[in-house]
Amino acid sequence: MLNTEEKFREMYEKYKNLIMKVAYDLTEDYHTAQDICQRVFEKLYGYQEHVDEERVRAWLVVIAANEARDYCRKGGQYTILLSGTAEMEYLMECENCIESHLEQRAQREFLGRMLEGLRRKNVNWYEVFMLAEYLEVPRKVIAKQRGISLSTVDLHLRKAKH
Repeated sequence: MLNTEEKFREMYEKYKNLIMKVAYDLTEDYHTAQDICQRVFEKLYGYQEHVDEERVRAWLVVIAANEARDYCRKGGQYTILLSGTAEMEYLMECENCIESHLEQRAQREFLGRMLEGLRRKNVNWYEVFMLAEYLEVPRKVIAKQRGISLSTVDLHLRKAKH
């Protein structure tokens, strides 16, 4: 039976190259990948008793990827790989992504409030609108399912849109 130290060494020998590859692929820096690999195995040593041996490979890969992403997120990669104009372009791109995300979120919240207001005003208009506009159910099918005429479906849609 292997003791904890022997199990750790066995896992290290088995997975060290994989973890180096994961870290290097994400950071594109050999020395940083070595540092990340060391941190990953330090964490494994500390949590070894809590990690299922059958899942240790997946656990190591996830930890390595997270460590590499954290390194990149904190600016480690960019100070090495980017300089001057490239760094400024990267920062502008990130800022635009954040602005775009916030704008999309605001639009979703606004749309949600509008739809909730429509639902409160008239449930029938809301249901017909959701079926026709979001689920793209044909108007004839909506009329048949709801037991109303096609002209009533059209009327509900007009009312919902105004």
